Amino acid sequence: MAICGVGVAYAMVKVPKINSDVQEQGTTIYWGGSAKNPEVLGRIGASRQILPSLSKVSKPMQAAVLAAEDRKFYHEAAISPTGIARAFYNDLKGGDTQGGSTITQQYVKNAYLSQNRTFTRKFKEIFIAVKVNKQTSKDEILLNYLNTIYFGAPTKDMTGAYSVETAARIWFGHSAAELTVPEAAILASNIKQPGYYTPASKGQERIDTMERYNWVLQGMHTMGNLSDADLAKYQNHLPKVKRSKSSSYRGQNGYLLQRITNVLRNSMGFTDTELNTKGLKIYTTWRKDLQDKAVAAVEPKLKGLPSDTRVGLVTIDPNNGEVLAAYGGKDYLKRQQDDAFYSTVQVGSSFKPYVLATALDNGIGLKSMFDARAPQYFTTDGESVPKGTPGAMTVVNDEGNTNEVVDLIKATQMSYNTVYVPLGFKAGSQKVFDLAEKAGLPGDSMKHQLNQGGFFLGQADMSPLAQAGGYATIANDGEYIRPHIIKKVLDSKNAPYKPEKWEHYVTKHEAFSKDVARDTQYAMQAVVRSPGTGYRAALPGREVAGKTGTTSKNMAAWFVGFTPKQYVTSVAMWRYRDKQHKFLPLQNIGGLGHVNGGDFPAEIWHDFMSAALANKPVTHFEGPVYGGNTQKFATPSPTMTTPSASPTPTCQEGEVPAIDHCKPGKTPNPGDTGQCQQHPRLPQCRNHSPSSNPTTSCRPPISFNCSSQSTDPGGPPGKHGNGGTTVQDQAARPLKE
Repeated sequence: MAICGVGVAYAMVKVPKINSDVQEQGTTIYWGGSAKNPEVLGRIGASRQILPSLSKVSKPMQAAVLAAEDRKFYHEAAISPTGIARAFYNDLKGGDTQGGSTITQQYVKNAYLSQNRTFTRKFKEIFIAVKVNKQTSKDEILLNYLNTIYFGAPTKDMTGAYSVETAARIWFGHSAAELTVPEAAILASNIKQPGYYTPASKGQERIDTMERYNWVLQGMHTMGNLSDADLAKYQNHLPKVKRSKSSSYRGQNGYLLQRITNVLRNSMGFTDTELNTKGLKIYTTWRKDLQDKAVAAVEPKLKGLPSDTRVGLVTIDPNNGEVLAAYGGKDYLKRQQDDAFYSTVQVGSSFKPYVLATALDNGIGLKSMFDARAPQYFTTDGESVPKGTPGAMTVVNDEGNTNEVVDLIKATQMSYNTVYVPLGFKAGSQKVFDLAEKAGLPGDSMKHQLNQGGFFLGQADMSPLAQAGGYATIANDGEYIRPHIIKKVLDSKNAPYKPEKWEHYVTKHEAFSKDVARDTQYAMQAVVRSPGTGYRAALPGREVAGKTGTTSKNMAAWFVGFTPKQYVTSVAMWRYRDKQHKFLPLQNIGGLGHVNGGDFPAEIWHDFMSAALANKPVTHFEGPVYGGNTQKFATPSPTMTTPSASPTPTCQEGEVPAIDHCKPGKTPNPGDTGQCQQHPRLPQCRNHSPSSNPTTSCRPPISFNCSSQSTDPGGPPGKHGNGGTTVQDQAARPLKE
């Protein structure tokens, strides 16, 4: 009965028509902004060039494919019993239904069936393979296989290749008939894992490439298709691949296309087969005009700065979460690390709006009063205690000393750390974490700083994309909308393609109330009004809310801000040497002793937003609601020293007055030399301050799921406080100790 049943099944399975997939082209990606006549941004996926006969494929290529995929192809049946048994065994155990497929089976799967690994599909594959083997010659099956198989691409900036002819031209610049032994061995190696085994690879990938390349050569030798002399000649000598001269990935385009590809594959679950064969049309949120304006705002500022200076810029529409522009680097073909989406650095004081929003959400109103003097010493309850108190953390300011008791608006404007550390502890470290995560920040980057003073001062690492998304939540009155870059996906016939993958990709939820958002926005507007830390970002005639951020020892500088219901833009700057995997401080560059968030980042933000909003109407914030309670936390202790026991001169140590122009006049400190009075503060003058050391475990180049692992600020893991160590030694924006 069992044999009869198999026979019936065999008779019932018919050879279907060849999949249209194997005849269709790759994916076309369009700019956003024009619904009627969208402009093509670029293409991913592969075209397919079909060869009419096996004679058009070099003998080494034929031999290499057999050595890599099916050494008994010409001598045995269409199926591999051991391979099938292994596949069924894996399926019964809940594993992948894979392994041991012959060339005939692989051809049937590609040409006639879906790519889904299912028990039913495996049965069909077996029966169809047997029928095809009876109806078609071995040479014809091998030719059809070579006309349909996917080989990938030799470099990330190139589209992958379907068919051996396309692969030969993309990888090596000539036809399949001209493929040499080494070239054939590399292409055959990539059938297993397309695009992975490439001479252009480095590190472990190159080691793997050499190992598989040599394995294919050894297989050719074992089969009698490669002499002893040629085996010795070619082993361990990879061929050179053709370097792309295509302009489709040059400049910013490569970053844009790579982001789209990553989202389609990693976040939405589209397969390589779908992207490479379905003729899909991807309509993005990218605005070409804004992308050009981003380049125009960033690159003039980079002139004259060290070549290792990095800038990431991201612009989001907070009303719908669409990412409109992102500057990831000067040229993707020269440097693939994307500094807008995937590089992360400490955010410094640009994290403080989340602390403020949490405090407001927990009833601490904008008019609550805090002692802003520095230094101060705090417990993890946010209480100011005398110097030398066991377990107390030292907190200093970056914007000069003050005798003032200030409200949260002034504290935000001047970025007073001596207010924000106790504010964070009083609001609750876990609550700050929860709100920031709801607003869109990655929890993995923040969880290691919980219950530490440095957490509230921006010790966590973020990408410019993450910060743009978080600020978009503030700008959108507390509603989080997932930042996204894809509007819709259509098939080759302009019908929605798997809409469930992209329609449900955009999620939204309330992170905090509108009243909290309005009060946070109001405090952030003070930042761009002189003498606020971000006054260089001000847009005359427009309302702006934002926040600066400068990390320890000036390792990174930020400005993130927005106009009412229009654009949110995040700008970060840092220095990083790729080959040495080393960060350098933003010091003594561009004519500045120290680069803060209010310097180049604020200026880039200003230049970009001025251009982006040139034809936009002037909009207005709704204004504060002054929610919560006015609480008086200002209880200066008579044992505290006012001003600082370590006075800070108007000009910081190492500053040159003619270059640095000095800080604005504030409460004078005993011992001030007055040497800078000849350089009064002018509108074009810059603020400068030394900072200390960031802790960043994610160094570019960064994996897609990279997260911060730092646990330094505020003391050892699991402890609160740090035995009197200055919090900003590891965190953000310290004043000179």
